[in-house]
Amino acid sequence: MSLVYIPVVRRKFDAELAQKRFETTLATLQLIAPDIVAPDAPLGEPDELLAFIENLAEEPTAIIFQQLTFTGQEFVTELVKRYSVPILLLIEKEPSVHGWLHLNAMTGLLSTANYLHMHGQVYQQFIGGVDEAAGATAVRQFISSVDAYHDLQQLTVGVVGTFPPGFNFSGTNPQELRDQLGVSLKHYSIDEAFKAASKLAPAAYADQLTYAQDHLKDLDPADPRAIKMAQYVTVMQDHVHADGLGAIASRCWPDFFDKFDSAPGGVFSQLTNQKTPVAEEGDIHGAVSMYALQALNGHQHPVFLGDLCRLDETDNSLTIWHDYGPYDLANPDYPATAGVHPNRKIGVSVDGSLKPGEVTLLRVHYDTDGYHLISIHGKALPVENQYNGFSGKVQVDLPITELVDDLAQSGAESHFALVYGDYTTAIKWLGQWLRLPVTQY
Repeated sequence: MSLVYIPVVRRKFDAELAQKRFETTLATLQLIAPDIVAPDAPLGEPDELLAFIENLAEEPTAIIFQQLTFTGQEFVTELVKRYSVPILLLIEKEPSVHGWLHLNAMTGLLSTANYLHMHGQVYQQFIGGVDEAAGATAVRQFISSVDAYHDLQQLTVGVVGTFPPGFNFSGTNPQELRDQLGVSLKHYSIDEAFKAASKLAPAAYADQLTYAQDHLKDLDPADPRAIKMAQYVTVMQDHVHADGLGAIASRCWPDFFDKFDSAPGGVFSQLTNQKTPVAEEGDIHGAVSMYALQALNGHQHPVFLGDLCRLDETDNSLTIWHDYGPYDLANPDYPATAGVHPNRKIGVSVDGSLKPGEVTLLRVHYDTDGYHLISIHGKALPVENQYNGFSGKVQVDLPITELVDDLAQSGAESHFALVYGDYTTAIKWLGQWLRLPVTQY
């Protein structure tokens, strides 16, 4: 990411105060983004702006544009001529009432926003100092949303097999997916994957078996199905590295049980924990949802994908569940544990409960109006497994029955991705960079 900071000023206003705020802002931005490119001083004339940007080593992929005082549209006009990238507009709050209007920055914000809006440019704004907690958070959310946007432009989803009967929402129009989100697909045969996995010698899958032992409680490494799990994970990771896959949408039932004598849960849990998110039932948009959330956290932590399967009005929560989940997201009191699939009684499946903490859910939703982002903010509660498999109770902000009614009326899919932390602002901004509508609960 090439992030450029452009501070502008009209020196007839309080230039001394503006200089102090520039120095503070730049110091804070350099702590958040050490590679940020900035001028040595605020830019007071369009010619100064031109001299700065014409000497950039590379074109910006995002711009933080700060109006330290009021300026008109003369600066942003030059930027729009040259770049079409996400912009974060910053202004300081006016410091006092009476006497001199020190900065008049809000007038400049509206003037600049007017020009960007009229020219179809994507932007967001923050009013206040970035040296304050809210301001620093806004900058981080801006950076993570732009990073996620660019990551999606490079994303290839591996599609293994086809979705099972009744999961029509798992499919996609590949060209529309590429045009709207920048995401490409690469298809694989699940039968060929089974064959390749079955042929692997112990030395080839030993690392994956050891990884499973280190992360999955009660796993018996001598269990033939644990070996099958390690073999299949190895085959998929080979595809990830060879073909540059960022996420996987995979067929699961009945093929794993009927053709491979193994449950998919352990396989998909391990891949997802290794930060190659996997969506079961061949859910392509589910895989994209998972990847987008993982990109928002800088690919530092895995994410979860589950069915919204139960509401509880007593604590205003919904239960999210699937038969797999990343080991690292399990509550230490109810850790990821090797088990058998509750319906087929075949291993290796994974039981566990989501750890407590603030969470954000996301669905890349598709309907007759095209793509749409749906996000839900909530808190994972410290509870035991709700069912066999991997589950959690998420206490939400909206009354739970109202939320479920709204989701049903909007035609939302049953699979939602989950990440720890509050990414609601970043998702809103990501939607803006993608030029997609966003609904947030």
